[in-house]
Amino acid sequence: MSEETINQRLKFLIAQLSTSVRAFSEAIGESYSNTNNYIGTRQLAPKHEYLAKVIIHFSEVNAHWLLTGVGEPFKEGSSPTQNQTTISGKKNNVAVAGGHGKAIQNNYSVADCEKERDTYKAERDQARQQVEHLQAQLATKDALIASKEETIKVFQLTFKLPQ
Repeated sequence: MSEETINQRLKFLIAQLSTSVRAFSEAIGESYSNTNNYIGTRQLAPKHEYLAKVIIHFSEVNAHWLLTGVGEPFKEGSSPTQNQTTISGKKNNVAVAGGHGKAIQNNYSVADCEKERDTYKAERDQARQQVEHLQAQLATKDALIASKEETIKVFQLTFKLPQ
């Protein structure tokens, strides 16, 4: 299948991947307006950096077809139904379903990382408190054992029991 212009091929690709323009843009790390400028009414020529992101992110896309219109849209043995890349619509969350299962790539934002860090710090602090509590219990146990042994010695000496 050959589309006339690279703009039409991009539009065709988005349709074949069953995704929205916004989700497609987020998946490759581009703004919605950039993608819309390429496939919308403006029909601007996409920059090579943009095309490289498309080819890298959607590995099943035939780069030669995307750039020239020659050949098939998807690499041999791959099609949007066999190796479909779907985009959840959530920012920075991309799920790629392949032939043998499903892999999820999460690209966390700084805020997500900070929230996760704070959660881990709270868990670490709680674990430290538990360790301190257990150490105190061990110290009490050791003191009780020492006291028990001393009491036994006193009884042995007092009642002249064999040691």
